[in-house]
Amino acid sequence: MHESPLSQTTDDRLADILFAGEEIEEEITVDDARIAVTSHRVLAFMPGGGDRQFDHADRPNVVDASVQTTGRRRYLSWAVRSVVYGAILVGGGYLLHSSGVLSTLDGTSVPNNQAVGDVGQMIGTFSSLFGVLTDVLVLVGVVLLAVAAALAGLYYASRSEELVIERAGREPIRVPVGGEQAEAAASRIRSLVGTSSKPRND
Repeated sequence: MHESPLSQTTDDRLADILFAGEEIEEEITVDDARIAVTSHRVLAFMPGGGDRQFDHADRPNVVDASVQTTGRRRYLSWAVRSVVYGAILVGGGYLLHSSGVLSTLDGTSVPNNQAVGDVGQMIGTFSSLFGVLTDVLVLVGVVLLAVAAALAGLYYASRSEELVIERAGREPIRVPVGGEQAEAAASRIRSLVGTSSKPRND
């Protein structure tokens, strides 16, 4: 982190958005991001912020600033679901195979005096189909577990650090930066706006 006078480009932007009587108290630069703490607000310029490259919060609404590790939670959600469904299918298939139900069906015989038509053949066909269905369920379960592992890998690959400026009543400002500079920036913002220190969330 380093502090420097606002660049001409940023200064031109601020000239259009500062309130009457609003003054810049300090600018904090982390990588390409710039955070300006004014007498009224906290302003964040984020060239690498994707769709939202500027955000702000009134100083009384800023409740904390910290560095957090985040990732695409959709990957994690899908991974958990895949693990649950995969485990159910694999576990259910294993229980059916180990319980001897299929062997019992295969060994079922119908006495001649009770046989009606092709009942014995139907039982054999049903047993075969049931065995194939069980194998398919186990296979699908294994595939789901493999997909869960892939999704978990994607989630961990998508993890990155963000400087998170929390504000009351609204979603926090998320600046895509990390490292010691971001930690120092979070501490400086807390000091400037008078919020309490908060442990880092991983």
